[in-house]
Amino acid sequence: MINKTIISLLLGTLLTSCASLSDIKNTNAEFGNNLPVSIIPVSEMWTNSSQTELPTIHWVDSFSDPALISLVQEAFLSNPSMLAARYRVEAANARLDISRSERFPSLSANSRLTRNENAGTLPSSTNMSAGLSASWEYDLWERIENTVDASLSDLKAVSADYDSARLSVAGQVSLAWFDLIEAQLLLELSDRTLTTKTRALELTQRRFEGGVSGSSDVRLARSSLASAQASQSLQMQRLSSATRRVEILLRRYPAAELKAPSDLPTLPKLKGIGTPGYVLRKRPDLLAAEYRLKSQGFQIEIAKKNLLPRITLDGSGSLASRNLNDFFELDALAASLVGGISAPLFQGGRLKANISQQKSVMKSQLESYAGLVLNAYLEVENAIESEQRLLEQENALRVSLNEAKKAESRLELRYTEGLATILQLLDSQSRSFSAEGQLISSRKERLSNRVRMHVALGGGIEILNELSVKQALVSEVVEDVLK
Repeated sequence: MINKTIISLLLGTLLTSCASLSDIKNTNAEFGNNLPVSIIPVSEMWTNSSQTELPTIHWVDSFSDPALISLVQEAFLSNPSMLAARYRVEAANARLDISRSERFPSLSANSRLTRNENAGTLPSSTNMSAGLSASWEYDLWERIENTVDASLSDLKAVSADYDSARLSVAGQVSLAWFDLIEAQLLLELSDRTLTTKTRALELTQRRFEGGVSGSSDVRLARSSLASAQASQSLQMQRLSSATRRVEILLRRYPAAELKAPSDLPTLPKLKGIGTPGYVLRKRPDLLAAEYRLKSQGFQIEIAKKNLLPRITLDGSGSLASRNLNDFFELDALAASLVGGISAPLFQGGRLKANISQQKSVMKSQLESYAGLVLNAYLEVENAIESEQRLLEQENALRVSLNEAKKAESRLELRYTEGLATILQLLDSQSRSFSAEGQLISSRKERLSNRVRMHVALGGGIEILNELSVKQALVSEVVEDVLK
């Protein structure tokens, strides 16, 4: 395996990323060439896998669970985090429109009518006036264009945040759904445990009544039954909590009414996981951070250009008369057109301090971006390694369960024959149920780890492309919320 290092975040092109950091360097060459940034270690391949095929983007469908697919679709349309992210996109789009409006002249109108009534013989008078004024700044230094570019980058960043919210919601719903199914299976296991412990107590009581066992055996069987009852209550509580967690993700009232299927879905075959470079191109949170870096580069340029002169053109026209009949005469018209240049001379160092502030913000964002990249690598590497470790764990637990069941069956027969003690029987039953419970949890954890892997890889953003027909429902949900 060949290890390399990215010389600088600003010099990395990040393959074909739309918000490439090389654009930031072009936006502010001086800053990009001189900024000291931490080096991010990177690898051409994942440490624990040589698979370079691209992962599926339809990972929710890959679980072949119609109920899960339906729940994810419902969450896309109603989850509060999704709607909040959409509103943020709308707000950013409005800010972009505000920035673009600075390209055009501003035009305003005014009018005034006054009536003077005098006492005595002095005549009354009426004054009327109306006017238009316009102002426009010639964008000589492209400061306004930089403002528009910054707003556009912010909009792209917020849109990437929306994609990140979709991916996160799909992951949360999937994880919560698998937790719900696990809780249902563990509750069913606790029911079977209770039935087995009840049968063991009845068997022990018969042996006690026949003078074969002592009272201590009966008390041990009763204790074991009571423990099973306590475990059953705990599993019922966990099932209710898991159900409510799914319901609130769907914007439903947490009434614990959602029903889980009879078993966990089969873990799909992992087709591919790509490369570390794939993560940089696909993770929406990384793309959002890159867009914000680009926006901050424009903010630095804007701060620099605030030191430069501004060229403005102001015009105005007005009509004024004491008589309505003369109001539209040329004699009542007054107009002016003024061009001006203004430049800051002394502001106590505020403008230069603003430049320093914007550069420091850029450095902070770069370090945060480095942390995001490293954390993304960490999440994927952990998920890849867990794939193998969890498989080994599941295989071992299957062996453990098989052996425990055989031992339990054998000891129950020997106990009825008086060749085994109640402690041996209860211990074998506990081992059997414990192994089965661990196997259920292990199967669930493998599914959850696969979900975490896909989320870490940034996959699944395109899942909504298949739901374009249903996008109109989002507006209906929003309108209902606003009502």
